[in-house]
Amino acid sequence: MKHRLRNCSVLCIFIVVIFTVGCGGVGKDSPGVTVSATITPTYNGSNSSSVDVVQQLCTNSSGTSVQTQPEFFADHMATVLLNAGLINPSNIVKQMTIYLDSYTISYASSADSPGAPPMQSDTRAKTLSFIVTGETTTTSFSVEFVDLIRKNQYFSDVTGGTFIGPVPLNNYTATYTFQGHAQNGVPITFYAQTDFQIGSFNNCPAGFF
Repeated sequence: MKHRLRNCSVLCIFIVVIFTVGCGGVGKDSPGVTVSATITPTYNGSNSSSVDVVQQLCTNSSGTSVQTQPEFFADHMATVLLNAGLINPSNIVKQMTIYLDSYTISYASSADSPGAPPMQSDTRAKTLSFIVTGETTTTSFSVEFVDLIRKNQYFSDVTGGTFIGPVPLNNYTATYTFQGHAQNGVPITFYAQTDFQIGSFNNCPAGFF
């Protein structure tokens, strides 16, 4: 059975991380950087925290003939919104370039989904740089959320009898660990997470079902 899509507006949360990027410990010449990262899952051009693992044949039977077309089916993506800034700028360090190198997504099933199968974590390279100053700098970019490999594996686990859950629709939390470095080579790590549902959802275009 196909479920209705749900919006992610109340599910996207962020974690604020503060770290020092100067040399010699914390001090007036060792600014800290604060980063808040918000994850918004997206699918087929819209915000959606409903991960579809079943591609159906969409049908439109209005009129004299029946029209069919495959349901949109692809990697589920996400948009990251970063807000970053120096919390202790000085005459020596007035701005800092931060480089993002990679990220890892880990998935944990929710307590209300005790039969949900485990999902394999996903590590990706991501090359990105942004400059932080005493003012807040906002940067957004796209990342993977749940790719087709993990979608297909979930479908196989649920339908193949390897894992038995109360319902085919399950809830998870995706936690992102971002790895990077400051311009002086100091490594940085920050996190973000959001909740989502995974199962069979209706992504047929208007007029089709």
